[in-house]
Formats: sequence, C-alpha cells, structure tokens
Amino acid sequence: MKKYTHFYTLLLWTLSFFKGFSTSQLPDLLIYKGDTIPIYANPLEQLYEKSSSRPNFFGSKHECTSTSCWRGYYAEWEIINNAIYLTGIFSCCEEHRETKADLKALFGEKCINGKVKAVWVTDTFISPQGKLLHYVHMGYGSIYEKELEFQFKEGKLLGIKSYDNSKSRTSIYKVDHKKLFKFIDRQINWSILPKNKGKIRVFVQFSANIYGLIDRAEVIRGYNKDFDKEAIRIVKSIPQWDILYSHGKFIRMNHILPVIFNYEKKGNYRAKKTKNYLYFHRSYKAIR
Repeated sequence: MKKYTHFYTLLLWTLSFFKGFSTSQLPDLLIYKGDTIPIYANPLEQLYEKSSSRPNFFGSKHECTSTSCWRGYYAEWEIINNAIYLTGIFSCCEEHRETKADLKALFGEKCINGKVKAVWVTDTFISPQGKLLHYVHMGYGSIYEKELEFQFKEGKLLGIKSYDNSKSRTSIYKVDHKKLFKFIDRQINWSILPKNKGKIRVFVQFSANIYGLIDRAEVIRGYNKDFDKEAIRIVKSIPQWDILYSHGKFIRMNHILPVIFNYEKKGNYRAKKTKNYLYFHRSYKAIR
C-alpha cells in the first residue's frame, strides 16, 4: 500500500505541475528503495524503437495522446535485486487515468508475478529531485535542485550517481520583469542618442558567467549603431543574473531581451506594458 500512496501522490503532483505547460511531458515513474520517483526517460520506447508499430496497450477507447503525454501512456518501473522491472503501463487519458495494461497479454511468459524484467534497457537516465530551479517548456529539460543518475546495461543496474545543483541562484531581475524593465528604462542615456518617434526595440542575446555577471551580449535584431551599442551597454549593466547548475556543473544559458527606446515617454516607465517582453532560449551548454 505504501508504494501506491507514493505513486498517486506523485501522479497528482506531476499532473498539476504540468497543467499549465502543455509541452512538458508526464514522466515515467520508478520505485526505488520504497519510494516512487519521476524519471526523465521512457524505457518502453527502446523496446519498440526498431518496430514499425507497437501494440495497443489499453484497447481503442482508452488510447489517447496529449501535448503533455505524446506517447499515450506512462509506465511504472521498479529496481529489484539490481535489475529494472516493468510493473505497470497506465493510460494518459484524463477519464481513464487508472486504466492499467495487461502485462501478461503483452509479454506472455516473460511476465512473472505481474512484473517484466526489462532486459532491453541499456540507458542512463535522470530522476529530478527537490526544488524546481529552471523550467524548460519542452520534454524533460527542466532542472531541479538535485538529480539521481541511473545507469543500466541489458536491464542490470550498473551504478547510481548523485548530482547537486543547489548552488544555483535566481536573479530578482529574472523573476520580477517589472523591476527589470524599470531598471532598463532608468539606464538609458538619452543624451547620446538621436531623438526618435515611437518605439525602437533592439533585441539582445546575452549570458552570464559563474558569478551571475552578464559578460556576453550581442545584438540579434538591431536598429542602428547608436541604439545597438547603448542596448548592449544597458544589458551588461544589469547587476546580477541567474547562476544555474545542471548535473552538478555550471551551465551558461542564453537569453533574449528586447531593450525598448521610447523618447516620447522617457522617464515615464509603465511596468504593465512590459511584462511579456522577456524571452529565453531552451539551449544551454555546460562550462567544463
């Protein structure tokens, strides 16, 4: 009963978390040391990757997909005696969430006591742990405070590594867009810029170093050399940006920010008009 309490608690947490982010994926679940944890992997896909089709797990009326569950199911796994077993395949359908596939019908004699030894699993996958540090609006890209990395070969557990990302820090300017754009508005040196009518937007791509200082910035859509140069200067003057770790290593994340010049309203900042102007790249690279 204990593991199913963990299972349904985690499932409800997962569904509520992904409700507003349609392209993030409902994870598979792994029972490890009595706890049920999410994993950033779908080991069943390995089994069917060389096949032109896979069996219908639930029957036609329970088969469905969604943007948060593109594969149409989520699976439950368990580590027993240093081997990984498939213990359940469940429907992603909202109205049939407790529907479970018949593993005996799918795997025949390979299913013993309701479990299938997953000898096809040769993979390394991550289980996110702790607090969400950075949300990525696609797949399994989000980063958490800690990570467990499981390594398997032909279904056997080779080892487990733990990564600590707790040195990550979130900038107030990233969280509070009003504060960010108020800062930008006050930093503009109008004395070196020609007068203009209407709004001018200069889009700057930037990233910060391990200390959270923005040391790289380039214009990706500019206006002219005067406004472009001023936009670069302003972005680099932001006091501190995010510091982000993944797999225990600092990563440099690219962001895109529009610097808005409006001569007619200089010094008359209006926060409510700037709340949707911040963009973020999904790509990042580790600094080794």
